[in-house]
Amino acid sequence: MTTIMEGKKVAAYLSGEIADALAESHKHGINPKVAFVRIGELTDAISYENAAVKRLEKLGIETEQYHFAGDVSAKAFLTKFREINEDYSVNGILLLQPVPKHIDMKRVVELMNPIKDIDGMTPVNMGKVLTGEPDRLEPCTPAAVMEILKFYDIDLKGRNVTVVGASAVVGKPLTLSLINREATVTTCNLYTDDLVDKCRNADVIISAAGARNLIGDAHVKAGAVVIDVGINFTEEGRMVGDVDYEAVKDKTSYITPVPGGVGAITTTVLAYHLMMATDFQKEPVLFLED
Repeated sequence: MTTIMEGKKVAAYLSGEIADALAESHKHGINPKVAFVRIGELTDAISYENAAVKRLEKLGIETEQYHFAGDVSAKAFLTKFREINEDYSVNGILLLQPVPKHIDMKRVVELMNPIKDIDGMTPVNMGKVLTGEPDRLEPCTPAAVMEILKFYDIDLKGRNVTVVGASAVVGKPLTLSLINREATVTTCNLYTDDLVDKCRNADVIISAAGARNLIGDAHVKAGAVVIDVGINFTEEGRMVGDVDYEAVKDKTSYITPVPGGVGAITTTVLAYHLMMATDFQKEPVLFLED
């Protein structure tokens, strides 16, 4: 029988952990705060920001939003970003992407204090994902996938896992996290030959390609675990994932829906990372400076 992996259940569990950590911070006179930084008016960025702000404020976390015009000069933006980064009242920073082409993303990331980097963008945190350090702050979407697998007690040790998608924000860090859990991982990208062959023997398939109905019946063996990270929309505007859900659901042992799966806990993971970052900031930590 197939188990539907519900993101709201994972989010509820993490929310309890966040509430405990928040209460402990308040005892010490610390009010954790997130700075949201956005350049321009891209709809997807605005939607994610609004959802994240709503979620954090519901959890009792303070937020501050910094919005810049799409044509802001690089110098003006970097000057203000440095001020935000150095503000001791800010415990976490989320830079919404993409940024305009005239803004050097590498330069911005180099300025960010790794212990305020709650979406795992800095080289320091990416390096800690590689080595599996316990004080890492990793990208929120891969972290959400790992939280779902942990919550549903999916043992990855020695399991064959196929990750479809190799982006720097999802596929690559997710692959590293899976390897750190002792999984045997195959990573596929746009140029992978015979995707069906790479998937059909996998114990776990995780698709983060952003391609509607990419994973169908032929890709999934009986009893496989299927995690759908994709976000796509039908012609009618209905949100769907990368997986043909109805075609594969009954073959799987566990499967995430879209919506209601990974996406349902990403903003909660962001809040969880903020509490981790706040805890790290209680002790002196070395970080890269400009």
